[in-house]
Amino acid sequence: MTRAAKLADRREAQRRRILEVARRHFLAHGYGAATMSAIAAEVRGSKSALWNHFDSKASLFAAFVDADSRDFHVDTLAVLDRAGEAFEILAAFVDTFVAAISSSAALKLQRQVAAEADRIAVGDLLYDRLVGVVEARLAEFFALYMRAGAFRRGDPRRAARLVIAICLGLDPHRLFLPVDAIGAAPSTQAGFVIDALKTLFAPEDGDESEMQRDDRAAVRAVVGAQGRAP
Repeated sequence: MTRAAKLADRREAQRRRILEVARRHFLAHGYGAATMSAIAAEVRGSKSALWNHFDSKASLFAAFVDADSRDFHVDTLAVLDRAGEAFEILAAFVDTFVAAISSSAALKLQRQVAAEADRIAVGDLLYDRLVGVVEARLAEFFALYMRAGAFRRGDPRRAARLVIAICLGLDPHRLFLPVDAIGAAPSTQAGFVIDALKTLFAPEDGDESEMQRDDRAAVRAVVGAQGRAP
């Protein structure tokens, strides 16, 4: 390994260490009470070394939000790649999504960002990580199964937004109770959500054209192939 590569690895390791420490400080004390001096002291580096990686506490906070939320919904999105009946897949998605957004880590992150949204431009970043990426993938799911005839035809993006809105609004206590007092009950929640979604999206009988039937057959072949993929 070249000297330049070793320096780059060392710098990246130091950056990761800073983010690990910053995460604890931000979650424990909040953005206002956390200080760059205290973070630098725990990292065991000079404050100037900290500034070399992050030019302000705001940029460090944004990096913390980015790192903490980057892979937040890996399991949730993987559910949508399953083969099976559309509403069964959607129920499994609701299970995992509600559990993810109601976890202690997610709630703490949401509250930290909400508290600083007027001062630091991190709200859009967190929205994209926690909601936007899910909305886009869920819209693709709806589009595929709408073409297959499993859902009533409509706007896939609006359908995705509605599902997310229902999931986010299932438990108003999320906004008011201490984080440790909140517990998701995803299996119960999923049943309630799916019953509502079947009313909204279940296909209507007798209004399918020949073109739609051909389209449905083609899409079902694609869905079946996804399920057989290793």
